[in-house]
Amino acid sequence: MSQVSQVPQQHPVAAAIDAISSAQHETAKNCGRRWGKNKLEQFEIASDYARDMGTNPTIHVWEAMRIDWVNSYVDANPNNTGNASDAAWSEFAGYLDKLFSLTKPSEPKSKGAAKKREERAKKDQQLLAKYQGKSAADLKGMRSAALQKAAAGSDLAEKIAAELKKVLRVKTRDEDAEIAEERKALRKDVRTAAGKCTDLDKLRAALEILDDGTDLEFVTHETDED
Repeated sequence: MSQVSQVPQQHPVAAAIDAISSAQHETAKNCGRRWGKNKLEQFEIASDYARDMGTNPTIHVWEAMRIDWVNSYVDANPNNTGNASDAAWSEFAGYLDKLFSLTKPSEPKSKGAAKKREERAKKDQQLLAKYQGKSAADLKGMRSAALQKAAAGSDLAEKIAAELKKVLRVKTRDEDAEIAEERKALRKDVRTAAGKCTDLDKLRAALEILDDGTDLEFVTHETDED
């Protein structure tokens, strides 16, 4: 009996890709390249904006620069609707937050509010000093024990449990604030480094890492034609 040679079956995806014309290949490649460059340009624009805005802008600086940005966007896109400029700014502001932790500052607080904040901060520090040297795990264990005694009818244990709950909240908040400050400092360093960098490959690689879900590998090793 003669054997019939088996022809390897082509994967449907590969077949679909092979089915397109050379012009379609070039269009797809060109669009991918342009999309990557557009992402890089967005990063550079946001970096320039963030550098001149500064790391701790006041609400007045934020609003003044926002108005200039929106007005220029409208001038460049005269046919867009009024809502388009607001949507564009929201997208850009989100980019500033994502890359550089720049968000709209709060309105200035009154002197009375500032005094209350100082008083609360002082009380919080006194409370933390009372339990100095205790880790969050230690405090949770102490609170758990106090809650058991409180359930048995101890009023003192109930007060201690409530106090430990506040200590845990303050301690966690302060630790989160320290992490946020470190993150902010690192983002400032990244912004400074990006502003000085002239190597396109390095900028593309940095953007690929920072921009979740964006794959710029297809342009990382290509020579820029601009």
